[in-house]
Amino acid sequence: MVFLLWLFLGAQEAGLVWTCPVHREITETVAGECPICSRELVETFVRYAYSCPIHSVVSEELPGQCPICGHALYLVSLEVSYACPMHPEVRERSEGSCPICHMALVAETSTRPHQDHNPKHGGIFFMAPDNWHHLEGAYLEEGVFRVYLYDNFSQAMDARRFRGRAVLEEEFDAKLKQTRELVAHPLVPSLDGGYLEARVGKLALPGEVTAKIQFASEGPFERFDFAFADLSKEDQSVATESDSSADALVIPEAPADIAAAIAERNAIVRDLVTTGAFGEVYVPALEAKELAIALEGHILEAPSELRGELEWAVRQLVRSAWLLDDYGDLGNREQVLLAYRLFDEASVGIQSIYAK
Repeated sequence: MVFLLWLFLGAQEAGLVWTCPVHREITETVAGECPICSRELVETFVRYAYSCPIHSVVSEELPGQCPICGHALYLVSLEVSYACPMHPEVRERSEGSCPICHMALVAETSTRPHQDHNPKHGGIFFMAPDNWHHLEGAYLEEGVFRVYLYDNFSQAMDARRFRGRAVLEEEFDAKLKQTRELVAHPLVPSLDGGYLEARVGKLALPGEVTAKIQFASEGPFERFDFAFADLSKEDQSVATESDSSADALVIPEAPADIAAAIAERNAIVRDLVTTGAFGEVYVPALEAKELAIALEGHILEAPSELRGELEWAVRQLVRSAWLLDDYGDLGNREQVLLAYRLFDEASVGIQSIYAK
């Protein structure tokens, strides 16, 4: 998600970006519309720092380890605004003076939502469809499956507020056109509300557990598909989202080379989807999106009979990359596969045009 922004702005460079006034997790380097609600993006100043996924008070200029717990720091963007020290209701996006008392406005920073999607307990981190709740699933020794709940800023929530179950086996009823659960275990909250837990027995690894969680008392049970390659280790050092993208994206000059780079990202996304690593697809998917936007500037160079096909493929790839970013966070296998089919179709279409 927004973590990819550092590839284009630099790790600690403060500057102007465009974000949605409603969906603040959307961040672009150019003006435009929100891909979720189509609202016009607004200018926002951000600066960057390294913080701890456990101790959010930590803010460092350089990557490293948390001085409190030793976890690896991850990159966050902080929204910069200017407020009046006497009239806190006055808040501007740029420097100036208070229109009420004429005092100089003071710069303040605030954490932006969706900055921390790092697991806290060695598990797998997903976002709920309501764009607010987050959860982490961990498969521990002796067949213990736990779900930890978080808010929009990745702060722990009391698990006793939620209901859920862990599903191990399902079948699709063709007559009723619905999925029936064959093996399921209730997710029971711990006494202190730290997590939901189900005794699911020993899984053959790699293995899968589907969590179905009810976030609101009258709401539906949302589905999250967890694929575990190994046991979760709660004491492991947190892997940072930015570590997987240490090098800035380089966009080739030749259109055929851009198409080849898109195909490379498509192969990476395919492997991640196949292995169930849904939370990692956003990096290559959004890199492919940037490449597709660059390719759009070369459409007029393509043969006239291929321009319409190329324009369609580029637009579909951009849209499906956003879907992969969104659905990958949600952890719903069916939605991810749907988005990937569109993404793959567009990538293959672009590649075929430049192979002609």
